[in-house]
Amino acid sequence: MSAHRMLTGTFLGLGALALAATAVAPAANAAPVPVTSLNCDGNTYTCTANLSFGDGRWVAEWNVNVFHQSAASDQRATRSSDAPLSAAAPVPVTTLTCDGDTYKCTAGLQFGDGRWVAQSNANVFHQAVANAVPAAAAKTVKAPRDAAAPVPVTALNCDGDTYTCTANLSFGDGRWVAQWDARIFHQN
Repeated sequence: MSAHRMLTGTFLGLGALALAATAVAPAANAAPVPVTSLNCDGNTYTCTANLSFGDGRWVAEWNVNVFHQSAASDQRATRSSDAPLSAAAPVPVTTLTCDGDTYKCTAGLQFGDGRWVAQSNANVFHQAVANAVPAAAAKTVKAPRDAAAPVPVTALNCDGDTYTCTANLSFGDGRWVAQWDARIFHQN
């Protein structure tokens, strides 16, 4: 195969890839939508966020670990015998915090004695780094050393185009977020 033919094939392939990427890009740039309520279910080990989108029947759902915060449950054992049997699932979330040290978000649940939580893994990062700022600027983005983890969530949005939920964190310059994968679907 000649070098000219190989280069031509390579450029045509790259051109087709660029066209495909630009055709998909507008859908991926759609804004995330706000979460109107958040509930977690200790029976199915999922959290479900109702989304402010369309007819109001769109939700985001993700897997979580559910456990009691007592001294006896330091091992994070699920399906504890301490769970009240009369509570209906899912239950409302009372607080949501995320921890950049452990890369976990924890939801306080309105259940039993109030010490039940749902916890999931999350990517925690600064938005300037995620938006591909120049490398020199990205290196200057550092977490404040005096901030304690976990930190409160100030807003929660989910995106049906990227299948992620993003929590804005009350931390540093306000541009820190936690993000995790979620199943986004319409309820019948």
